[in-house]
Amino acid sequence: MLAVFSAVFVVICKKFLSPGGNAAVIWFADTIAIAFLYRHPLRTWPFLLAVFFTVCTLTGTAIGFELSVAALYTFISLSEVTLAAALLRRFCSKENYFDGLEHWSRFTFFSAILPPLASAGIGSVVASVRTGLPYLDFFPDWYLADSIGILVLLPLALLVRTESLRVFLDRRALARFLLVGAAALALVFLLLEVALLPFVFISLPLIWVATRLPLFQTLLVIFGTILALALRYVGIEDHENPVLALETGGDDGKLVLTLFAASLPAYAMAIYTNIERNRNARIVEMESSFRAAVENSRIGMLLVSLEGRILQANRSFCEFLQYPEYELVGRDIFSITYAEDEARSRALWDGFVHGGRAAPYLEKRYIRRDGKIVWGFLSCCLARDVRGQPLYSVAQVEDIDWRKRSETNLLEAKERLQVTLSSIADAVIATDADQCINFMNPVAEQMTGVTLQQVYGQPVDRVLHITLGRDGEAVETPVAECLREGVPVSSAEGCVLHHADGRIYDIKNSASPLKSDRGELLGAVMVFQDVSESRQLIRQLSYKASHDDLTGLPNRDAFKRELLKAIDSVRGTDDRHSLAYIDLDRFKVINDSAGHLAGDALLKKISKYLRGLLRTSDSVARLGGDEFGLLFRYCDKEQAKLRCEQLIRQIVALRFPWNERVYDVGASVGITEINRLNNRLGDLLSQADVACYSAKHASRGTVMIYEMEQSAAAEQHREIIMASAIREALDGRRMTLYAQPIAGTRDTAAVSHYEILVRMVDDFGNLMLPAAFIPAAERYGLMLQVDRWVMDEVLVRRAEKIAALGLRCALNISAEALGDGEFQSRLIQILEQTPIPLAHIGFEITETAMVNQMDNASHFVATLRKMGCKVALDDFGNGLSSFNYLKAFSIDYIKIDGSFVRQVESNFVDLIIVESIHQVAHRLGARTIAEYVEDASTAARLSTIGVDLIQGYHVGRPVPLEQLLGDGPSADGAPPERMLAAVNE
Repeated sequence: MLAVFSAVFVVICKKFLSPGGNAAVIWFADTIAIAFLYRHPLRTWPFLLAVFFTVCTLTGTAIGFELSVAALYTFISLSEVTLAAALLRRFCSKENYFDGLEHWSRFTFFSAILPPLASAGIGSVVASVRTGLPYLDFFPDWYLADSIGILVLLPLALLVRTESLRVFLDRRALARFLLVGAAALALVFLLLEVALLPFVFISLPLIWVATRLPLFQTLLVIFGTILALALRYVGIEDHENPVLALETGGDDGKLVLTLFAASLPAYAMAIYTNIERNRNARIVEMESSFRAAVENSRIGMLLVSLEGRILQANRSFCEFLQYPEYELVGRDIFSITYAEDEARSRALWDGFVHGGRAAPYLEKRYIRRDGKIVWGFLSCCLARDVRGQPLYSVAQVEDIDWRKRSETNLLEAKERLQVTLSSIADAVIATDADQCINFMNPVAEQMTGVTLQQVYGQPVDRVLHITLGRDGEAVETPVAECLREGVPVSSAEGCVLHHADGRIYDIKNSASPLKSDRGELLGAVMVFQDVSESRQLIRQLSYKASHDDLTGLPNRDAFKRELLKAIDSVRGTDDRHSLAYIDLDRFKVINDSAGHLAGDALLKKISKYLRGLLRTSDSVARLGGDEFGLLFRYCDKEQAKLRCEQLIRQIVALRFPWNERVYDVGASVGITEINRLNNRLGDLLSQADVACYSAKHASRGTVMIYEMEQSAAAEQHREIIMASAIREALDGRRMTLYAQPIAGTRDTAAVSHYEILVRMVDDFGNLMLPAAFIPAAERYGLMLQVDRWVMDEVLVRRAEKIAALGLRCALNISAEALGDGEFQSRLIQILEQTPIPLAHIGFEITETAMVNQMDNASHFVATLRKMGCKVALDDFGNGLSSFNYLKAFSIDYIKIDGSFVRQVESNFVDLIIVESIHQVAHRLGARTIAEYVEDASTAARLSTIGVDLIQGYHVGRPVPLEQLLGDGPSADGAPPERMLAAVNE
């Protein structure tokens, strides 16, 4: 674009505006280059200048100039172009040169006045040297040609933008431009060619154009008019219009200058009109923005006449008072003012409008349309005319009703808070962010001994004297930590507040931060209570909770805490302590014969006695009843045993007189050692208890040490643990049933029936035989539960399957179950309802159980046999005295004890006993069963004797009942039907 326009204007100016081959009377080429440089960044200037230089040089050469001359004068033009573009970039960078006369003057000076001096000055010197003519013959014409070309074309070139071209090319705008431009150009030629008027008259149609068209189009018409007139009249010596010839005198430079001067009024009018249009547009824009701001403002705004009438009200004010605008317009402003505020408001208004007082700012009440009173904040200002006379008032009314009501509520809340803080039983002290006191309630004044007036503004730590304990070290209040951390803080337990007169209070205190809605710390509030009575009560309750009421000794819980400390001390060390349980002997005799008062007095005396016999490092406690616990620190079990034996001797030697009678007591002691391998509290307590129990049952007045694997106490302990495991197995369904066949002596394949045996599964899934858990169950009364489970499992839950297979079975009944009437009733009820034929059910009762429960057993056995069940006497022969009891029972089987059967082949005595039992049984009508038959030779010998049935590994090992019933595989893979094939034979 730069190359094209530069070439075009070089041709126009050199070919058509250079009469007689002289210099051009007006020069436009430099203007195009200035516009391009001004619009492009500095980094592109070298390229643009090179393009301009090349195009102008080549174009000049093409129209007849020598290459050197064309290049020389083009290079001179570069000085003007570069200087003008640089000055405009520096002083007119905001492109606001059409926004005011000042901006336009600056633009003219730095573009059309100053830069042409450079090119005209340099060019005139070069021309003078080349031609030998005076310098001044060139300078004026050169300067005017460049300056007029810049003034006429540069503003138009700078206005060429995408937006201006889009507007220009709009159909209606373009038509208007063409119409107005053509009319103006035609009128100019009519004035000059037809009316033969001077050049000055061309300003009239151009001024008319300036009033009709925008700036860009006006400048385009002016440029076109000047160019057309220059092309028409430059170089013509004889003008048809004599006035033109008279004005120019045949001088083309003077002609162009006259022509430019005639267009200046239109040029100025175009600039002025553009300025006014922009100003009016800004005014309209500002007024529109102002109206929109007023209308959409969240603050109520009013235009009020000087007489106090509402001229206009915005939407916010209408919503504030719930009036439509048409009801407010024309209304007296004071008619919506609350009556109590009217006089003051009117006085301020009159002083403001008529008295020249400062603008009022006040909070006042208004009457809403529904009659409700609302608060507003009023501020006013006067709108004045150009002479400074007031026209009307602009009032702003901000809705502060919510704030006023909040203030009222806040005052009420503050009053309630003050009354509350004065009435509560807690002491309250408030501080600022520097820990200085700014509030104290009456309780705080009473507990500290100072008033708020005395300590206001003083640091809280200087006023409050708090220690940890009554004689402990001083501690800081929680206020400091609360303000440092910004979170609520409570003080340590046991704080004591010292009153100014020396009194002390046990207190519980805390501090919480006060924060603004932005989270800024404002201060802290410290609350403390007098807990002297409650703390004293807690101390008493704590003592009672850890001590026995009767003896004053520590109780079981306190003793456990001492034990835990001792346990902690042995972990990872070789230290040893000893724990001892003491149980008084014959205490119940004294308690029953002499009364509970005597028993209590004896316990007090024993407690005092024990406390006096122990070291200060030892501990003694009453564990309950007549049991005491002793903790011998740093004393192994052997040393503890010696000390306990000494204690027993001294207790035995003790005499207790009561009501003219003298009593004596003894003691049994169980000891266990606390060491790094034996350091679990529960185990230690259990071990000492078991050892004491064993000592008491072994021989009263003895001391027994619990040894992990070697003592009777350890054995009893294991039974206790096993009893617990049995209970867990019963609850967790970890009991299971096995069945062992009982067969004929001559044909072991002919199974008579099965004995149902019980097994237990431990925590690890291992199977436990009866010998491992039955003794513990018998000792601790669990056999009754085991028997109930077996009866329910066989006769209820599995009865259908057993009956369907025709299985005959025998169940064991323990001595405990045999003597329990409820169990007997329950069993009889089950037998009456079970689907198993009663002839297929048998019960085995041990000889010992039968003898010990003679009365119950005889009636129960008779009932079972009467119902059709079979009854066997188990383990017969342990004591031969049992022959005496056989006459009292009617039984179906006698099971010979396995201790006689094992060696019947090799031991003559066992053989005689087995033969005797067999003969007696047959004489009583009972069949015999031999247990523990493990080989064929034993079976053969028993067959020779005539024993009816045998049981043992030779016949078959016990198998799970599920397997026998078909719920699981057999040991050899045989189906259950084949295992039961001989049962019915």
